[in-house]
Amino acid sequence: MIREGKIDDSSKIAKIKIDNWRKTYLNIFPDDFLKSLNLDEEIEKYKKGFSKRKVIVYEKDGEVIAYCYYGERKEKTLEEYSGEVFALYVKNDCQEHGIGTRLLQDAIKDLSKEHKKIMLWCAKKNTRAISFYQKNGLKLLDEEKENIGGEEVEKVALGISSEEQNGDGKTSYRLKKSANYIENKDNIAIYTNPDLIFLKDEPRKWFKQIVNQEKIANIPEKFVRYLLNRGIIEDCNNCVS
Repeated sequence: MIREGKIDDSSKIAKIKIDNWRKTYLNIFPDDFLKSLNLDEEIEKYKKGFSKRKVIVYEKDGEVIAYCYYGERKEKTLEEYSGEVFALYVKNDCQEHGIGTRLLQDAIKDLSKEHKKIMLWCAKKNTRAISFYQKNGLKLLDEEKENIGGEEVEKVALGISSEEQNGDGKTSYRLKKSANYIENKDNIAIYTNPDLIFLKDEPRKWFKQIVNQEKIANIPEKFVRYLLNRGIIEDCNNCVS
């Protein structure tokens, strides 16, 4: 379940962050920097951060296995993006189960109450994360470099507007080139490598609306995310022709 984070969670989320960084940023951040990450220092950072920013955690069987840390931006770059997701991490052995997507969408929804545009930063070489964020509707905004551990690291900004998050029909999608489908009177069979997916009733109708690029404001966001995450459709703003 997803719940609001508490200051007592600081040690748990700090450990998740360090474990993630040492695996994800291997060969991206300097080795000495990753080895020097100190759990006690990270715990103190999060304890102080709780008073300034929001934290939501994903808990399973009493164990915190993921978290998202977000709030108001103070930087002057990309000023129109006033809300930011500062951190989103899932335990290394709990990934690929949709937990990150749920946390990200909840954080963006919460930020959208006060911010029209929301963004985050991601290491440019972390292509897996960039793809994940794009599948969740964020678009590439800008690039810059940051000194991390004594080395210049390229990073990219990705962002989304509250209008896009609320699903007002402005975002359009198309069937990915790697996906094909066959339709009959009862269902649609979608072929993706290696999956075969069947859609009936309302999902069948929603799918046709999406691939025909009709207005999708009334299609459940959860269904759109499902198709994106399964690699069936892609956001036309991020399409490669």
